[in-house]
Amino acid sequence: MRIASLLAAGMVLSACSSATVKSAPRPEPLPSSAVVATGPKQGPRKLEGVPPGHYPPPGECRLWHNGRPPGHQPPPAPCGSLIGHVPAGAFVLYNDAAWDSKYDWRGHERADRGSVPAIILRLMPDPGDGR
Repeated sequence: MRIASLLAAGMVLSACSSATVKSAPRPEPLPSSAVVATGPKQGPRKLEGVPPGHYPPPGECRLWHNGRPPGHQPPPAPCGSLIGHVPAGAFVLYNDAAWDSKYDWRGHERADRGSVPAIILRLMPDPGDGR
């Protein structure tokens, strides 16, 4: 009798498990200004540790070097003054977003027109120039 009960319970459980399988929920899309590390050549690096109040005022940019304390970062400056002066590995803080200088923002813009501000495209080193 006990074996029959176990077999019956197993059949009921297996029937229930196949009937209640649900697909995994889709992840929420990230905002276009999010900086996310997704691996080499797949996406920009993630910048962490920028304290509140360290992003530049509207219309200005700020270079940010990962691993350097906030008090040792360069001050905000007019974005145009940084053209040709963004070192590879730095981030550009602009409009409450961090833009990774190692990432190919020109290629990103070609794939998704209008997703990258024009000033960011002008500031970033050309990926083919070896910097």
